[in-house]
Parts: sequence; C-alpha cells; structure tokens
Amino acid sequence: MKKSILISIVVAIMGFACSTTKLSKSGDTEKKFVSTFLSYLNHDTGPQYKEMMNCISPSYILLNNINTATYKVNNYAIWGFAIQSYAQRQHRVVVTIWGEDKKWVHQLTFKLGKENGKLYLIPSKHSDTYIDPWDDVKTYVNQ
Repeated sequence: MKKSILISIVVAIMGFACSTTKLSKSGDTEKKFVSTFLSYLNHDTGPQYKEMMNCISPSYILLNNINTATYKVNNYAIWGFAIQSYAQRQHRVVVTIWGEDKKWVHQLTFKLGKENGKLYLIPSKHSDTYIDPWDDVKTYVNQ
C-alpha cells in the first residue's frame, strides 16, 4: 500500500514537471527527436526496440507498470518519412511515413513531453505486449 502511494506521488510530480516544461517555439529540437525515433523504424535495419523504448516517457512507463524488457514498441517498417507540422501548444509533431514505392502512406501524430529536461514520446495507449508511441494514426492517407 505504501509503495503504491509513493509511486502515485512520484508519477504526479513527474507528470507536473513534464506538463510545465515548455517545448521550443521553432520545433527544431522536437522534429529532430521524432526524426531520430523514426530512423529506428527503417525497413533495412528492422525495428530497433531498445532505442525506441528509450524514447518513451519514463513517467508513462512507471505509471502503467510497464516492463521494458518484455514490452515492445509498436512500429511500421518504413521506407521514408516527412515531417508535416509542429504545434508547440499541443506538444505535437505530425509526420507522414510510407512503405516501398509509397504503396501505403500513413500520417502519425506524436505527442511530446519533457522530463528532467529531456524529450520523450507520450504514448496514446498500450496493450499487454505493445506500446503505441504515437498519439494518433491516420492510415492510407494517399488513397
């Protein structure tokens, strides 16, 4: 019981710190961070789960009692991507990703937060085995 109360307090403090730290006006750092994350989804190298997991908010992981050794980060095998927009107030970066010969194009929206001065992705949800690192997905936007 005491442990769960302590975890709740830590998560609340971390969440407060995350929500009160502003992102940059230009979005250059945030776009670079998302670009780095997307490089871990490259079809040539396969999903780089450890690197992807390191981009996920530690507060989210702690709050949801996620075992990072057994969970995977949901992903696509991408051939390319483009940053579409950055919204500082909403803490979001919107990108398009695509498969081979652009046979499919999806739009992903990533929500970002800072914890202890470092950027992280704030997932939209998780299952028993996977974390969805994006906030929103629109599939097959090219059709």
